[in-house]
Amino acid sequence: MRKVTMTLSTAYFALLFVGLGFMLAQLLVKQKRLEHLFFAIFCGSMAMVAAQQLSAATLGPYQYLLGLGTCATCNGMWLTAKAIFSGEGSISKKHILFALVIAAIVIINNSLHMAYELSVLAKSTYVLLDNALGEITNLLSSTVLVLTCWEVLKGTLNKTKQDFWLRIIFITSFCFGVILCTVVAKAFVPPDKLSEVRPWLVVISALQMMLTTQVILWWKQYRVIVKPTEPETSIQKTRNAVSDIDPFLISSINLLLNEDKRYLIHNLKMIDLANELKVSEYKISRAIRYHFAAPNFNHFINSLRVEHAKNLLEQPESQHWSILVIALESGFSSLATFNRVFKSELGYTPSEYRNSARVVCLNE
Repeated sequence: MRKVTMTLSTAYFALLFVGLGFMLAQLLVKQKRLEHLFFAIFCGSMAMVAAQQLSAATLGPYQYLLGLGTCATCNGMWLTAKAIFSGEGSISKKHILFALVIAAIVIINNSLHMAYELSVLAKSTYVLLDNALGEITNLLSSTVLVLTCWEVLKGTLNKTKQDFWLRIIFITSFCFGVILCTVVAKAFVPPDKLSEVRPWLVVISALQMMLTTQVILWWKQYRVIVKPTEPETSIQKTRNAVSDIDPFLISSINLLLNEDKRYLIHNLKMIDLANELKVSEYKISRAIRYHFAAPNFNHFINSLRVEHAKNLLEQPESQHWSILVIALESGFSSLATFNRVFKSELGYTPSEYRNSARVVCLNE
């Protein structure tokens, strides 16, 4: 038993140092985005899970003070996945509030345990509150797990090949971790061994999930800042004599918009691209005006959204979607804006375009 305990302590130490290491790695990123912030919080929370388990025998009831820091595990991973795969613009105050509610329940639950072990709380009151909070925590945790899967899977078929496989890798790792801690733990582990085996499953699940997410973040960051294949002098010679635009900037904008489809993010602003590409808004504006021949950033983004909407309106599998759903899936924030921009671009409304597309299909 002592050998098993010591080995499990080694696993918790691994979780502690990996969690702290990945958390610090996010803090060292020069151009931080929301996914780095949320992933750092998640990794820090997992490190606190390990710290609480390692200090339980020494701190006794006061281990739950460390447990207060374990309040951003499932909810932290949900926000991380949402930021990575749906974009920063998809996260609003209501999402943050929902995550904070879950964090508050975890904090209250740990405070409840400490109060009981310090004999501050009566057993009857403790059992009642503990059962209630346990049921609420299970419900919210299950909801967050489903939401995480949804954030990764929605729109997967419309993504580029590279983005598609990133999503597959993430969802495979995520589901593996969830199944390991639930189905495997309850279906294949004898009840009398569950207390010994389950910590191992949790540690393995957490480690592989953190590693997968970190690799995805590194890959996305590298893909944006990777150096051009042509030498610097060659690029300078091929710059447009009129606009003097760096070809690498053009390719980076194309990567973010045409391949990553960032235009599907609601309320996408020029500063978002500028921050991600580490250039000034002025350079983005010049590239859009001179290379992409668009009068301004909003017109350029809306034209891409209209093209995306046209494809959805033509596809048989999305014929049952309402015009509002088409608008939201295409990156527009409201139906009125969608109708106005669509008619301005093409001369007729989305409904008229869909009807005309149906007639063409019938004639064929």
